[in-house]
Parts: sequence; C-alpha cells; structure tokens
Amino acid sequence: MRVFKKYAPRQIANYVVSFFKGQFTIEGKGVFEFDCGKVVITVQMDENTMKMCKEINDHVSLMAHRVPVEQYV
Repeated sequence: MRVFKKYAPRQIANYVVSFFKGQFTIEGKGVFEFDCGKVVITVQMDENTMKMCKEINDHVSLMAHRVPVEQYV
C-alpha cells in the first residue's frame, strides 16, 4: 500500500494502472481501494472524496486509451 503525501491525480492514476488492484492512502484524506484498474467509489464517501475518485478514474481512462502513433514519411 502506497502513501501519497498530497493529492496528485496523475501520479495516483499511474499507480492504479500499474498495480490494477490494491489500496493507497492520501494523507489527510483516508484509505482508498482500487480494483480492475479503477478507484472504487462507495456509498459512504462524502461528495468531495467522490469527486477526487472520479478525477483519478478520468486520468486512468485517459492513460488506458492513449495509443502511441508513429508518423510515416
């Protein structure tokens, strides 16, 4: 389980994509779980925490759909 000292959505998304299933902690925010490469959103989360999870999941989906393209001359 990784501890992030501050909320950095891209860095957290990279961690989530790399490990696919597990947990991480953001200092001052709490413990979060992720499964199948996405942060799990639960009913008990407050609105601010849900927005954080959605933002991280948006970054995860951007990373998953990024396709390297080589230009041919």
